[in-house]
Amino acid sequence: MAVPVFPPQEKGRMLAPSSAMPEQGWQTSGAAGSPQNLRKFKSQDFRELRASCLSQGLLFEDSTFPAHASSIGPSLLPQEKLWRIQWKRPTELQRNPHLITDGVSRFDIMQGEIGDCWMLAALGSLTLRKQFLENVLPKDQGFQEDYAGIFHFRFWQYGEWVDVVIDDRLPFLNGRYLSVHPRTSNEFWPSLLEKAYAK
Repeated sequence: MAVPVFPPQEKGRMLAPSSAMPEQGWQTSGAAGSPQNLRKFKSQDFRELRASCLSQGLLFEDSTFPAHASSIGPSLLPQEKLWRIQWKRPTELQRNPHLITDGVSRFDIMQGEIGDCWMLAALGSLTLRKQFLENVLPKDQGFQEDYAGIFHFRFWQYGEWVDVVIDDRLPFLNGRYLSVHPRTSNEFWPSLLEKAYAK
């Protein structure tokens, strides 16, 4: 069974994945703990927020996880580096960005400036089980159609799926990705997924 991506510790505890959970339990339609029965993290609804941005001609800016040093955390980098971080959208980095290019692979993923090799291992495991990755990375989003600077990802936490909404502003330090990034310059699913996980 593939290792699902779990959110960071909450209040000092982290539950291990249950080895007794059958694979079909991840796909059961409408059941508690299914991708069709989601808890919205911070009560943010992806479709409503995207529709609002599109109707106003705006790119989404997530006030619950702002493009600011406070979203990085004080212990990850020295203070002087925290204030040098720049935030850029994929559309500022590439003329033709994609969420996924030619499918997903563990070879898509590169480590950034921070030491997050554990995240690379988790993402690599997900790419080996496409049915799990499809639960984590919904297909109803991208840069080509209805792009509004907003994305969402799903994480399995304590027996339920949680839908996490983010904006697509990514942190850079000295012109380099701070966190996980794609091997190809125009594919952004690894970077955006890690941002949702961090949130």
